Amino acid sequence: MHRKQGFLVMLLMTAVVMVMSACAGDPGPEGPQGPAGAQGVPGPSGAQGVQGVPGPSGLDGLSYTQPTYIGSEACAECHEEIYDAFSLSGHPYQLNAVVNGEAPEYPFSEVNDPPDGYTWDDISYVIGGYNWKALFVDQDGYIITGADENATTQYNLPNEVLDLGDAWEGYHTGEEVPYDCGTCHTTGFSPIGNQDGLDGMVGSWAFSGIQCEECHSAGSEHAENPIVVRASIDRDAESCAACHARGVVAEINTADGFIQHHGEYEDLYQSKHLVLDCVTCHDPHTGVVQLREADLPTVRMNCEECHFAEAQYEAGHNDIGGVDCIDCHMPRLIENAASDSAMFTGDVRSHVMLINPTQIEQFSEDGTMLSPISLNYACRSCHNPDGRGVEVSDEQLLSLAVGYHTPPQPEAETAVPDEEIPVESEEAP
Repeated sequence: MHRKQGFLVMLLMTAVVMVMSACAGDPGPEGPQGPAGAQGVPGPSGAQGVQGVPGPSGLDGLSYTQPTYIGSEACAECHEEIYDAFSLSGHPYQLNAVVNGEAPEYPFSEVNDPPDGYTWDDISYVIGGYNWKALFVDQDGYIITGADENATTQYNLPNEVLDLGDAWEGYHTGEEVPYDCGTCHTTGFSPIGNQDGLDGMVGSWAFSGIQCEECHSAGSEHAENPIVVRASIDRDAESCAACHARGVVAEINTADGFIQHHGEYEDLYQSKHLVLDCVTCHDPHTGVVQLREADLPTVRMNCEECHFAEAQYEAGHNDIGGVDCIDCHMPRLIENAASDSAMFTGDVRSHVMLINPTQIEQFSEDGTMLSPISLNYACRSCHNPDGRGVEVSDEQLLSLAVGYHTPPQPEAETAVPDEEIPVESEEAP
């Protein structure tokens, strides 16, 4: 019995050994990759490496220098003839520095004295002074207005054409008025800073007055290479309107029965002549005053060059006193300095030009201008007790104007039969 049990134990042990031997054999094939585990904590940074060898230099970049303002005298070195004419126009004299306590000098005009109570040593700049009026800037950069309600600090120059001016009047009396006119009275204006360090000067600029470069742009590059770099030239009327208009160009600024201060483009905007550029009729280098002084035509074109048919019917007015087209169609409806409301006369001509022969009044009750030109301004600068024409009532004026603005049509020519048309002889010399 015991021998039988021992045999069974040995058989069982042999089986276990065989199973264990089978398990310890060659490994099976590798299983699929399991999912990635979570990122471990970063280890410490290594030490800084040695500086590498510098790489090659890159290509040179583009070089650009902002053009600068060089002044009208520099332009004159090449453009002497234009400069000589320009220096007699009003553009360079929109703002004039007072140097060493001496009054600025002007062509065709004189401003001999500052406002009452001031000397030239008290004045830093004179605004204007050419032909129309002058205002004065103190040594702090503020326009002199005077504290007294009776103060007169604006000088209106003599206007021999209208027999007005040569008088002082008030300007914003009692107010503190900084000089903020640099946009239209200087060259190379910037709204940044205060010119000459004066608190009342709003902005800064390269040159006083409207010099060549204000219209033709900063000239340093053109002066250095005039063939490659051309001066800027903008002949559009809108470029003139940057200064010869105030506010919205479709709205005419009026006061006291006149269009106010530099409104030429605003009333041109109401006219059919808006399709023309200002330079079609005007040379901006000469202006008007110096041509008038030289007894030369003040415009490049005459009305009859375009309106030749209408000019044929102006003989009546011309015969009774040398009345020109502009006397009626371009009345002095703008007030720059002086005006005479009784004579319906300012000191600058309007550019509206179209006349309404059925309208007497030029302005509504609130002072707004009624376009086109009314009969008061087209006719009554002459047709009034102090004028050169016969005074007429409103009814007479309306009747005459409506009839006058309907010119007679020329009679049709009678056709000549072909056989009656003379034939030139071939033997004629």
